[in-house]
Amino acid sequence: MAKLTNMSEVARKQLLDRIEQLIEENDFEELRQLLSESRSSDVAEVVEVLDEIARQILFDLLDPEDAGEVLEKIDEATRTEVVEDLTNDELTNIVATLPPDEAADVVADLSDAQTEEVLDHIPKAESDQIEKLLSYDEESAGGIMTPEFVAVNVSGTIDDAIEQIRRADPEEDFYHVFVVDSNRKFRGTVDIQTLLRRRPETAIADVLEEELPTVVLNTDQEEIANIFRKNDLIVMPVLDENGILMGRITVDDVVDVMEEEAEEDVLVMAGTHPDELDTPKILKAASVRLPWLLTCMIGAMISGIFLISIFKNQFQEHEWISIFMFFPAILALGGNSGLQTSTIVVRGLATGDLAALNIHQVFMREGRVAVIVAIFCGFIAGAVSALWLSIHPGGLGPGRGAIMGLSIGLSMFFGIILSTTLGLFLPFFFRRVGIDPAISSGPLVTTANDSLGCLTYFSLALLLLRWLGG
Repeated sequence: MAKLTNMSEVARKQLLDRIEQLIEENDFEELRQLLSESRSSDVAEVVEVLDEIARQILFDLLDPEDAGEVLEKIDEATRTEVVEDLTNDELTNIVATLPPDEAADVVADLSDAQTEEVLDHIPKAESDQIEKLLSYDEESAGGIMTPEFVAVNVSGTIDDAIEQIRRADPEEDFYHVFVVDSNRKFRGTVDIQTLLRRRPETAIADVLEEELPTVVLNTDQEEIANIFRKNDLIVMPVLDENGILMGRITVDDVVDVMEEEAEEDVLVMAGTHPDELDTPKILKAASVRLPWLLTCMIGAMISGIFLISIFKNQFQEHEWISIFMFFPAILALGGNSGLQTSTIVVRGLATGDLAALNIHQVFMREGRVAVIVAIFCGFIAGAVSALWLSIHPGGLGPGRGAIMGLSIGLSMFFGIILSTTLGLFLPFFFRRVGIDPAISSGPLVTTANDSLGCLTYFSLALLLLRWLGG
C-alpha cells in the first residue's frame, strides 16, 4: 500500500469521491485495486469521513496488513467505532500484522472482552509484549516505545552486529545497533555507518559511542520530545530503573508526541480537552466542554451580581450609561492581554526552554512588555472616551467627561497589568502543583481576569467621579 506518493488535498478529495463512487456501483474489484495502490495514511483520512457501512466495506476488502496500517492511523474516535464492527477473528488477524507498539495502540481501544479474545489468539511472545506495553502509562517512554531493537554484546565484533541486523525484522528501520553487557545493561551504541566502514573483525568495544541520551520507562513523553529536539536525535534507548535496555523510541514516534502535546495545549487553552476528540459520542463530547462553560457563566453571573449590588446606589443614571458604554473594551483588552502572556509562558514551559523556566527572567521580559502595552492602550482609551463624553450631547460634559475618561484610561492600564500578572504567574503555579499549565489560558482564568477588570473599573470610576468631580 505504498505505490502512490503523498497526495495533495485535492487528490485526497478525488480519492474519496472515487471510493464513494465504486461503493455505490458495487465495483468491489476495482475498489480493492484502488485501495492496494493508495497509501494507508490517505485511506485512513477517507475512512474518517465515510459512514459506517462504507467503512465496513473498505475493511472487508483490505488485507489484514493494510487494514492494520489504516486502523493504526485513524483518529481514536473513528477507531472506536470501527473496532466495534469488526469480528474478533478480524481484529486478531489485524493485530497480528502490526508491530508491538502499534498493536498496543489498537488493543488499548478494545473492550476487555475483545482484548482478551485477541491476545489469546496471537502468538504468546507477541501477546506478552503487547500486555507489557499496555501496562505502562500511555504518555510515558514505556507507552510510546517499541520493544524491537538490534543489540549486540559489548564483547562482540562488528561482524556480530551485522549478523544481528540480518536477523532483524526487514520491515523495521534501524539507525543504531545498541550495545549491552552480559546482563543486558545498556553500554552505548554503534551507528550503521561505522559498521559499514570498519573491518568485520573490529571489536565493538573499540567503536562504542556512549554519548547517546537515554530515558527510563516512566519519563514523560513531553520531556522526551524536548530531548529529541535539543539533541537532533533520530532514535533513543529506553532503560528500566536498573539500566537494562527495554526498547527504543524513534523520531516518528516523537513527531506524533509533539503533535499530540500541541493539540492538547491548544484544546485546554480553549476550554476543552483531547478526550472530546477521542469519543464519537456527542453527549460525552458535550460533557467535556460544559464544565468549563458553566464555570465561566457562573463566575460571570456572580461577578455581575456582586458588582451591581456594591455600586448600584453609587452612580447616577447618566453615569451608569457612560460606564457601561466602555465596559466591553475594558473586558476585551484585559482578557486578551492576559491570554497573550499566558500563551507565551505556556508555550515556553511546554518546549522546556530554560529561559521560560526562569520565572525572574520571564517576569522581567513580560512585565516590561505589559507596561508598554498598558500605557499605550490606557492613553488611547482614556483620551478617546474623555473627548467623546465631553463633546457628545448625551455625554457628561467637559469636566465629568474628562474625569470619566481618566478612570477609563487608568482602568485599562491596571486591567492589563492585573491580567498580565495572572497570565504570567498562574502557569508557573499550576505547573508547581502538578496541573497542566495550559489551563491558565482557559475560561477559568479568563473569568478571573474579567472580574478583576470590572472591579477595578467600577472602583476607579466611583473614586474619581466622587472625589475629583465633587
